[in-house]
Amino acid sequence: MVKSPCINICTIDKDSGLCIGCHRNEYEIFNWIYFSDEEKKVILSKIEEKNKINYKNHKKSTWVK
Repeated sequence: MVKSPCINICTIDKDSGLCIGCHRNEYEIFNWIYFSDEEKKVILSKIEEKNKINYKNHKKSTWVK
């Protein structure tokens, strides 16, 4: 069983369409209980990849020259 990434900060960002807490879109949130474990793992992998990209971009933008 794959656990939900929900951290109880359930607010959808209007620009991205993603929850600011778990970084899933509304479709993924509402259908989580119906997805297979493999589908859940794919969603979690996409979230992890987005977080890595956002971290790298944030880190670059905060460099002091």
